[in-house]
Amino acid sequence: MITRRALIAGGLGLLSARAATQPADLPLVGALFISSPELSYVWKHLVADMRTLGYTEGATVRYAARFTQDPRRLPALATEIAALSPHLVYANGDEPARVAAAQWPTVPIVAFTDDHVGAGLTNSLAHPSRNITGVSRLEAELDTKRLELLHELAPSAHRLLVLRDPETTWPSRAAALEEAAARSGVEIDIHDVHGSGDVDNAVAAGESAGAKALLVLGSPLLSSPDVEPRIRNAAMIHHLPTMVQIVRQVALGNLAAYGIDEDAAIMRLAHMIDRVLKGTTPANIPIEQPTRFSFAINLRVARELGLSIPPIVLNRADEVIE
Repeated sequence: MITRRALIAGGLGLLSARAATQPADLPLVGALFISSPELSYVWKHLVADMRTLGYTEGATVRYAARFTQDPRRLPALATEIAALSPHLVYANGDEPARVAAAQWPTVPIVAFTDDHVGAGLTNSLAHPSRNITGVSRLEAELDTKRLELLHELAPSAHRLLVLRDPETTWPSRAAALEEAAARSGVEIDIHDVHGSGDVDNAVAAGESAGAKALLVLGSPLLSSPDVEPRIRNAAMIHHLPTMVQIVRQVALGNLAAYGIDEDAAIMRLAHMIDRVLKGTTPANIPIEQPTRFSFAINLRVARELGLSIPPIVLNRADEVIE
């Protein structure tokens, strides 16, 4: 039996470069990412899931994926894909989805976003109003849950430092978090991070202002290999328990995470792409929300921070790293 891991390991590095050499009569799926081919967990798993549905690159489908770490380059990359006349475009993230919507007002788009409605991509999840469907993470709502869990993990932390990437994080997400903090009686101090060079000063400033814990609003930049380890290390230096949104980052050395089941969401995206390629219009495919979530805690990090996790919180964790 061929496993999902084996499919991923089958070699994805040349996907975007091969599109021009594949048979022109195959459907072409374009893709826009703020990431790199080597580091995109979503793209690797999406292509593997497409294979399980019968889409083999060069035999039944073509791919034209474009990656960048700079959101300002997305329009130029979309233009490159447009020249290839894609049958469908996959957009990974709110900003790639907005760029795709501007570039392709009629070509079907399947997007994985923080919030389709908040990003202005549709007026309704159940009845997509444009040519866009996909999976909406609804991260603003999950941020509220993360704030609550972080306060439970560190009950003495009445002031939290929040790091965000202003280039890809909608103001409404921070506004929702501020409302949730006010309801919980917690003060938050939001600092913008534009690159790895901002991290140390932001964390030091937050700690100096009285922050006793750190909440990271996930984004491609803040999850990148240049920035994520910098945040993690700075948090440990300043003894700040840290909550992130990507569960697999807890094993790297963050205290905790609460987030969606990425693998399940990616499989749903693959099924949506399959339906569109078989003729269903995005307007007839409701935008889905994740239904499976995971809460992970790293006890090794807790010990290093001198933090005692309340048993009632520990018992609710889906994954505990010793």
